[in-house]
Amino acid sequence: MRLEFSAAVCIVLLMGLATRAAPEANKESKEQTAPSTVTWPRDVETAEKEKITVFQPQVESLDNNVITARAAFKYQKDGKDSYGSFQLKASTLIDKVDDTLTLQTIKVTDLQFPENSAKRTEFKSRLEKALNGKNYVIPYHNVVSNLEATSSNKKRKSPELKNDPPQVIFATQPSLLIMISGEPVIGPAGKEKNVQRVVNTSALILKNSDKEYYLWALGKWFSAPSATGPFNVTKSEPSSKFVMAKDELLKAKTVDPLEGRTSDGNSIFPPGVTPKVFIATRPTELLQSEGTPKYSAVENTGLLYVSNSPNSIFLESSSQQFYTLISGRWFTAKSLDGPWSYAKGKDLPKDFAKIPVTSQVAEVLVSVPGTPQAKEALITSQIPQTAQVPKTLKPKNLACDGEIKWQKIPSTSIQYAENCNTPMLMLNPSLYYVVQDGVWFNSASAKGPWEVSIAVPDQIYQIPPSSPLYYVTYVRVYGTNGEYVIVGYTPGYHGTFVSADGTIVYGTGYAYGAYTSATAWYPPPSTYGFGVGYGWGYDAGFFMGFSMGAVMYPWGWGSCCWGPTYVNINVDNTYHNWGKRTVITGSGGHGVAINTIGNTKFARGLDSNTVYAGHDGSVYRRNGKGDWSKYNGPDTWTPVNKPDNIQNLERSHEGRAPQQQPRQPAAHMERAGGGAPALHGGGGMRASGGFRGGGGGFRR
Repeated sequence: MRLEFSAAVCIVLLMGLATRAAPEANKESKEQTAPSTVTWPRDVETAEKEKITVFQPQVESLDNNVITARAAFKYQKDGKDSYGSFQLKASTLIDKVDDTLTLQTIKVTDLQFPENSAKRTEFKSRLEKALNGKNYVIPYHNVVSNLEATSSNKKRKSPELKNDPPQVIFATQPSLLIMISGEPVIGPAGKEKNVQRVVNTSALILKNSDKEYYLWALGKWFSAPSATGPFNVTKSEPSSKFVMAKDELLKAKTVDPLEGRTSDGNSIFPPGVTPKVFIATRPTELLQSEGTPKYSAVENTGLLYVSNSPNSIFLESSSQQFYTLISGRWFTAKSLDGPWSYAKGKDLPKDFAKIPVTSQVAEVLVSVPGTPQAKEALITSQIPQTAQVPKTLKPKNLACDGEIKWQKIPSTSIQYAENCNTPMLMLNPSLYYVVQDGVWFNSASAKGPWEVSIAVPDQIYQIPPSSPLYYVTYVRVYGTNGEYVIVGYTPGYHGTFVSADGTIVYGTGYAYGAYTSATAWYPPPSTYGFGVGYGWGYDAGFFMGFSMGAVMYPWGWGSCCWGPTYVNINVDNTYHNWGKRTVITGSGGHGVAINTIGNTKFARGLDSNTVYAGHDGSVYRRNGKGDWSKYNGPDTWTPVNKPDNIQNLERSHEGRAPQQQPRQPAAHMERAGGGAPALHGGGGMRASGGFRGGGGGFRR
């Protein structure tokens, strides 16, 4: 998101408050919507007083927010049970935080039932009417499992991303990397007239008339003859005017204090150690080891990994080639000092796919093409987070640095405002759009008034990855519902994209230019410089993190991210930023015992949710011993013996099972507070490609 930095940190804190206020938002939602339940099977009654028991649907596809699923049902009449199945299509509300997918506007198709065709048509109509008007919720993680089982042959179009390697610094001592968005731009530093600061960075770098620069980080002053260094700890504190300027800017939260501490207040660096400071003005990543690199073997492979590094760095023993993950991309070199080049997924040594899921470096499996972990991440990156927003919603705090400066977006007729704090598009002189926290607004004037969009022109979705506003194409409007508009976004809005290798990567790889004046800085989203990576843990599942609690804002994509060492972009809900009175998100988890990411013991009837619908419309059931049988008519079930059929049925069963493990980083994965947008410290995590720990978590 493009934001004036003078307000950025304030907004970061507001975002944190909004996230913490999420339970209150759900409480408000409870009062406004009917209770939901994830209990299956569900009993429905038709207008003809027919009793039908519907078993949990198995999801076959999800296109934006429209789901296709197949469900088995039991029909009771005259004391006899008959079984059938039907396919359904429905619009959905998806709340990844609450782990729920709520079906809306259900349409019954392809009914399989032992009746003649005329009676089937009448029954289908009665069943459809009986299903609509009620809340039906499927656990979100079950949906992901279903889609994993059916997605093996699907091809997904990936955007044209760039994979040029960033500048890579390898250090064997504790180090700090601080990013400046292009060449340093000097501007005023608050009320102190004789003190200036570097505007286009989130770090506090001050300048005096003698051309000496001061950096405030880790609770101490560093000085240098240039804004780009070299910075060393000052022997004495600078004059009071610098201290007052620093205090003023920190109090106003217009810069990041670069405290370098974890949430419990401990320094990320060893006691008494002052890190070396690196300043970068172009895309750069920092790789580190604690002293001379030490190598450990990856079991069952010919790979070695640097065990005293927080980064994902490997040495392939037969070729003596190094590999590292940076923003989800693989790069390779003959030496840790480079030069590094991009490594396509198909060119990775095959041993990467053999890394055990219990390995210390299992986190990288999410970035190895074809692995189950990569497939899971790919599927979840395509599923939107949705919400209902009231049509009365208005954008907040829109501001521009003087008169709007319009820039044409290549390959389109659209122009965007380069000097405004919110993505603003001009389609023609009487039609404007802005997107804020996952919601589109439109107006006949760039000055407003703005109203929630009930549709977005297709031409907006032609914005190419070469544009800094490409990420807005991942925000959609799915329709209206009375006084509400149904909206949603996929992780591309937060910078997670599908690569040509079929894995997820962070950022487009383009180095976009920033808008900077003496008083405002609107940086574009950045791919490199923050140690962004993806992790996968045996117990944790798929998640995303930063080098040490990096507050990327305002460098991030679509307001991502705001400070923890990991950010589960798959479930974090941007819509909570609008507050409890303005947004109803998904089902809100009404009446359901769930937690934030999973670990749910869903309410279920005793041994009653064991009936499934096959892709062919047949009905199957599973007994407590794991044996399968097929329904062949009233009171007639025959054993299923074909291995292929049983394998497919077991996938359906696994996809329906409640989550027993928490789908979040394990308890030992620490959150860091007061992090810096470009601070890489010895925080004990796989900074640039994943996060090491037991089974792929963080490590300290």
